[in-house]
Amino acid sequence: MEIDIYQLAGDDMFQSNRLDGTGWHWSWAPWQRDWMEATQNKFAYRCLPLTIANQTGWWVYNPIGFTAFWRGDNAAGGVHFLFDSRPDQWSGWVNNQFGHGIITWNTPFLLRTRPQGSRLLITGPANHFKDRVQPLTAIIESDWMVMSFTMNWKITAPNVTIRFDVGEPLFQLIPLASNLCSNLEESKVRYMKLDDDPEVADAYRRWSEDRTQFHRQKKEGDVRPDDWQKDYFQGRHPAVPNPISGHVTRIKPPQIEFNPPRK
Repeated sequence: MEIDIYQLAGDDMFQSNRLDGTGWHWSWAPWQRDWMEATQNKFAYRCLPLTIANQTGWWVYNPIGFTAFWRGDNAAGGVHFLFDSRPDQWSGWVNNQFGHGIITWNTPFLLRTRPQGSRLLITGPANHFKDRVQPLTAIIESDWMVMSFTMNWKITAPNVTIRFDVGEPLFQLIPLASNLCSNLEESKVRYMKLDDDPEVADAYRRWSEDRTQFHRQKKEGDVRPDDWQKDYFQGRHPAVPNPISGHVTRIKPPQIEFNPPRK
C-alpha cells in the first residue's frame, strides 16, 4: 500500500513553527490511554484488541483551545465559540458550518492512497472518551479524492459547555488497503448453531473449560489474583500447539519520506 500525505496549509499553521503553542500537529497513534493507565495493575492493556486499535494509524491533534456552547438551534452558526486566542484566524478552521450542534474542523491535509479501491477511515481517537460530544466516523474514497476533508464532532445535548484543549487528540486516520464496503457486499455470510461446525465447537468448548477452570483456581487461591491466561495475547489456539501465524502484539509505524522527489 502507498500513502501520500499532502500538506495544504502553510508551515505557519503548524505547532512546530508557532510561538504561542497553538497549531496543527500529528503523529502515529500511541498505544497508551489515560483511563487504561489508571486501571488496577493497568489490566486494561491485557486486552490486546484494544491496544492494537489504539495504535493503528495516525492521530491529528486539536490546533487551538476553545469552549463551545450550543442552545439547540439546528441552523448553521448555532454553536458559539470562545477561542483561547486569535479567533480571527481559527474561526475559519473550526466552526459550525453544518448546523445541528456539529463542530467542524477543516483539516490541513489531503491524503491519497494506492492501490485502486483503497480507502481512508476517519474516526475519533480509538478508546478515547469525551463527555457530551461524540466524534463522527467517515470512510473516504482516498484512491481518487483531490479535496480536503473535515472532521466533525456532534454535541449530544443543548445548553452544555464543551471544552477542547489545544493538543488533545482530535481524530484518527486509518488507511485501508481495500474497499471495505465492496468487500462486505461481496462477502459470503453464513449463520449457524455452534454444533453445526464440530471443529469450531470443540475448540470453543476447550477454551471455555480452560477459562472456567482458571477462574476457579483463582477463586481458590491456586493462582495469583492478578494473573491472567494470555491466550489471545499470545496468539494461542486451543487446537493448535504453536502460536497463530500473523499474530501481532505491537504495530510498527511506517517510515515517512519527507519532501520526496516527484516520480
